[in-house]
Amino acid sequence: MSADDHGSLDRLSEQISEVFESFSDFILFTDGAGFICSANPPAVEFFDGPLCERSLWSILGVDVSDIKEFVKLYAAENVYEIPYGDGGGSFSLRLIPLCGPFCSEGYVAVVTNNAPFVELHETYEERIEDNIAALDDSVSLFNALFEVAHDSTILTDSSFRILTSNPASEKAFGRRATLSGNSCLNIFSAASSVVVREYFENCTAELPVPFDDLLTAINSSGKEISVELTLHKVRLQSDIVFHLVLRDMTNIQRLETGLEETREQVDGMNVALRTVIESVEEEKRDMHEDFSQQVREQINPALDRMIKEPLPQMRKSFGKFIKERLSALAGESGDQFEDLLLQLTPREIEICRYIEAGKGSEHTAELLAISTDTVRTHRKNIRRKLGLRGTGTSLISYLKHQVSS
Repeated sequence: MSADDHGSLDRLSEQISEVFESFSDFILFTDGAGFICSANPPAVEFFDGPLCERSLWSILGVDVSDIKEFVKLYAAENVYEIPYGDGGGSFSLRLIPLCGPFCSEGYVAVVTNNAPFVELHETYEERIEDNIAALDDSVSLFNALFEVAHDSTILTDSSFRILTSNPASEKAFGRRATLSGNSCLNIFSAASSVVVREYFENCTAELPVPFDDLLTAINSSGKEISVELTLHKVRLQSDIVFHLVLRDMTNIQRLETGLEETREQVDGMNVALRTVIESVEEEKRDMHEDFSQQVREQINPALDRMIKEPLPQMRKSFGKFIKERLSALAGESGDQFEDLLLQLTPREIEICRYIEAGKGSEHTAELLAISTDTVRTHRKNIRRKLGLRGTGTSLISYLKHQVSS
């Protein structure tokens, strides 16, 4: 053999060695007696090498005594499964007769550990089972929603034929047995069925499409009812179905009509209330003007005379006159004041003291650490309890009059 031939054989050996080393399966070379003369790194690592001089059947756990018995069990060129361990693991074995420069009249055993494939298979099985369970759950959920949907829900094919319908549809348009297999266009009036037919024939979108206008349907009693229709085109693997949801708008329209009537009534009541408020405000203005007039014409002149009068007795007379005039304006006798005060709460009596001292509502609220609106509410309650509502008598005048008398 020439040097070139030796060089070519060495390069071939190197290439074969590279391929041999790159296999992830266990590659075992044996001699003619079945003893290993070479193995790739994955095999050495898995079988806890070194493997040389160990028999093929011993490392694979096959109970035979020589290569002849082994080959008799696992014929060359065929693939066999050999179990190992107690955990259900197995090897796939292919025994190939080998002649050549490595092992004369030997074998190459290609051994595959099936554990990763078993794990992968189990993983896929679990995923498939999970997907099947999820699909079953989805179908169950769809059926549950379909059956209990409040609105009439119908599934049809592309030729308008009703495939199934929910109980709400049966209640509205007839029994399921009479709906299934018939055209869904029969549910609608002639004009509305034309609209629905055009959608079926021209629809390209696969999103729910609500109709802007109400359609007319014929209920199970033969009466026309207004319905709101939403259509959904669903593309399946082999066909197309349409999902129709019909909402009966009869009650809603009745409610809207009643709401409109109620709104008109409320508007009328608002007008009447505004009239009453305007009347009360006008009455308050009249009372204020009358009170101011009496003060100008009677109280102020008497006060001026009392200030200028040098005689004590005359001043006392003018004071009594003023007191009587104020009592007349207050409209209540002083004898009832103590009884009326008993009706007031401690907070209201406290506010009365501030009013008598000339404190306004805002100042009183600041002193008591409460809101101005709360003070005004207390003042209204005080006037009501003291019988001053509608009398035109101011609260401060009344209080000062009662205290001084």
